[in-house]
Amino acid sequence: MAGPSATAPHGKEATMTNPIEPTAPATAPTSAASTESRSAPRGFTLLVAFAAIGAGAAQMSAALLTLTLKATELDSTAATATISLSSGIAGAFTLIALPTVGALSDRTRSRLGRRRPYLLAAAAAFALGGLLLITAPAVPVLVLAHLLITAGFVTAGVTTTALVADQLPPDERGPVTAMLSMGTPLGALVGMAVGTPFGDRLVPLVGIPTAIAVVAMLLLAAVIHDPRADRAPARLDWRELLGVFWVNPLRFPDFALVFASRLLVFSGVAALNGYQAIFLLRELDLSPAQLGGTILLTVVINAGVTMLTAPAVGRLTDALNVRKPFVLAAAMILGAGLLIAAAAPGLGVYLFACGVVGLGQGVYFAVELVLATRVLPDPDNPAKDLGLLKIADNLPVALVAAVAPALLAIGASGGENFAALFVAGAVAAFAGGSLILFIRGAR
Repeated sequence: MAGPSATAPHGKEATMTNPIEPTAPATAPTSAASTESRSAPRGFTLLVAFAAIGAGAAQMSAALLTLTLKATELDSTAATATISLSSGIAGAFTLIALPTVGALSDRTRSRLGRRRPYLLAAAAAFALGGLLLITAPAVPVLVLAHLLITAGFVTAGVTTTALVADQLPPDERGPVTAMLSMGTPLGALVGMAVGTPFGDRLVPLVGIPTAIAVVAMLLLAAVIHDPRADRAPARLDWRELLGVFWVNPLRFPDFALVFASRLLVFSGVAALNGYQAIFLLRELDLSPAQLGGTILLTVVINAGVTMLTAPAVGRLTDALNVRKPFVLAAAMILGAGLLIAAAAPGLGVYLFACGVVGLGQGVYFAVELVLATRVLPDPDNPAKDLGLLKIADNLPVALVAAVAPALLAIGASGGENFAALFVAGAVAAFAGGSLILFIRGAR
């Protein structure tokens, strides 16, 4: 399943890691760069979309399938512990990398430009991470491979979003930002689709999505107009950089409620995305050769329902001019899907649960970000606060990885209690939806 979580170690993000609207770069481009670069090359939207989908393919195919296959190959009895360790490290890295890469990119001055070096770095991270994932002889190398793939994904996401702000005026950004928003779920679909014919063979399962990501990064780097800014970069202020992690909840309680709500809802998503591959192997008795095709089916169901639902719900909420009831309903539907998954006796019921979760996501993605923009602490300068909300998308990956071993061990004798993990995810989703009711600054 695709997720919001960009790093979904296992997941979206995670990850249904990023149907959420991408944020602007942490620091606005210098005036020289802004003026000079507002002439995007022909096919810019297509190239950026290809980069977003390629990055999503490499990240999500690893998060949804190949990390589990490799962890099982290394030590099947410790696979869940390996996934939790790798997910926790990748999730923590993402929280630091999101604002840091943006700040460094804005301040970069090189002959290659400001953004191009980071596209090349993303390509290198994907290539090395994919190679290590295939060849890893032990868990530490597997964790390093996951970290490199995550680094590539974060760097690609931050850089492509910054390029949109650099290259296009505000009134021309709609189509390309929409494509960036759908890059992760579409990438998950592409990554799983191209690998499914190869069963459980890691070389093509990892190699093809990785190659797509690398080619996409290099192609965009080759054609973009990325002039050097004349103005010297501002000195990196670490206090300002750390400030991206903080908004005073006493001064801005509505924003704090949106952050907490998103954190809890995406924790439910991460519980399912992060451990569904192991669940299918251990609880539903799928063979490794069947796993790729089954996960592709879950992605098609989940992403298909989400993409069919979101536009219609978005138009309806615009017409009614209300958001809170829809966010609450979305969280309840998503939680219900997790409860169905927890009780699933077989694959058919589990696939139905994926569809219910997709319905909840579709409603949620259609309205929650719009609601969030109504309660921003500084509406005239939204990038920093929207960047903080992105942390709420990704932090659940690390949180779920931390608590999952304890939940899986509840009452388990010789097995793992996946029902406890999914029920806990449902409770988190229910709680996150309920917090929306306390917001006063939006309907």
